[in-house]
Amino acid sequence: MDESLKNYSEELKTLIQKSYDSFERQLNYISAGALGVSMLFVEKVVKDIRQTQCNWVLIFSWSLFTLTLVSNLLSHIYTSNIHDKTLSEIYSENYDHKNASSRNKKIKIWNIVSIILLFLGIIFQIIFISLNI
Repeated sequence: MDESLKNYSEELKTLIQKSYDSFERQLNYISAGALGVSMLFVEKVVKDIRQTQCNWVLIFSWSLFTLTLVSNLLSHIYTSNIHDKTLSEIYSENYDHKNASSRNKKIKIWNIVSIILLFLGIIFQIIFISLNI
């Protein structure tokens, strides 16, 4: 492999890692922030939760935000294990690109699921707020 191409691939690996780190951080900030905003809304605007309409929508929203946080945490552990496995295969000279790609695809799917959980949580929070303003 050309030396400049090798350097470029190393830079890309670094950028991809930074991107994943940023993604996980932002996902946590947004889901935790949305959870906090909804609790603040209940405390400051609604005051008495028993007088609100469709409390199940709020509870479902909180559940989705919590699932997003837990999913992201578990995804981080899973990703670390997957990368360890791939590195182990490389060092033992048993690397199989097809298996590594399959594992990386599972990480991407998990990230998509986390995003969907977050968006659904936000949608249900908006619905609850709009019903109770």
